[in-house]
Amino acid sequence: MSDEDAINELLKRGISHHEADEVVEARNIYVEILERDPQNHKALDLAGLLCMQCDELDAAADFFTSAIELDPESGRYLCHAGTLELHRGNFARAIELLKKAISNDPEISESFLSLALVYRSEKKIGDAISVIENGLSHDPDNSRLLTWRGILEVDREDLPSAAEFLHQAINADNENIEAMVTLGNVMMELDELDIAERCYVSVKERTPGDLGTRCRLSVLLKRMGKRNESVTELEAVFSEAPAESDSFNEMALLLETLGNNDDAIVAAERAVALDARNAASFELLARLHGKAGNEEAAKDAEERASALS
Repeated sequence: MSDEDAINELLKRGISHHEADEVVEARNIYVEILERDPQNHKALDLAGLLCMQCDELDAAADFFTSAIELDPESGRYLCHAGTLELHRGNFARAIELLKKAISNDPEISESFLSLALVYRSEKKIGDAISVIENGLSHDPDNSRLLTWRGILEVDREDLPSAAEFLHQAINADNENIEAMVTLGNVMMELDELDIAERCYVSVKERTPGDLGTRCRLSVLLKRMGKRNESVTELEAVFSEAPAESDSFNEMALLLETLGNNDDAIVAAERAVALDARNAASFELLARLHGKAGNEEAAKDAEERASALS
């Protein structure tokens, strides 16, 4: 086997580990490739992606810069570098890189999405929509672009239009979890509770570990008058959640946002039971009890929070 064939075989193995979320194995293979061939721009780009995934952003920037120096016209490498700058908050540089990526290779849908997210971060929703529409002109059935087209309509508070795009996204890919969750949220707001239930149940079947969506399903069932089912679902969520204070704090905040204050208090009580030294948990519990008019319980939680601060 030639050196080139050996490196290509290593690349295949590295990508396989990377896609399986086997970070250490993928990292080791990319390092081995670069030790053999420091100019291998494919390995440099993949190493950059791995670093970005692991939140090692400075290292990712170095890898992407090296890859672009070796292949400056690659739309893929420019897209990844631009996406990284989006994550770093360097919006002007992200726009520059992503526009060039789109110009060089308009078939890479991620470039359109990342550029739209830059504009969304800058509160330029109209510009974000224009970019997504441009991407869809190249790939009309791209489920991810359709999902974000719907999310941008949520930003504009046009929920019926959002629902239309999200339905299209699911029709294009019936495993698109993000579209299902978002459509469920939209349908819940529009009081189309049966459709919302179908969305949340579909997500639960595919990703039972998504506790946030299952909390939403519990709240929805309660609104639909299915109280026993709601209680059963919430109890299951609580029993399957990691035994960590922060997990129950997050659930308490979500339940509060959904207007389910009683269950939010139950979640917050679980949080303080798991970690009696977490001042933030007691502050949250105090606020929830205060909203519910439980003055004595609120005062007790406030005193516990103060003593820990």
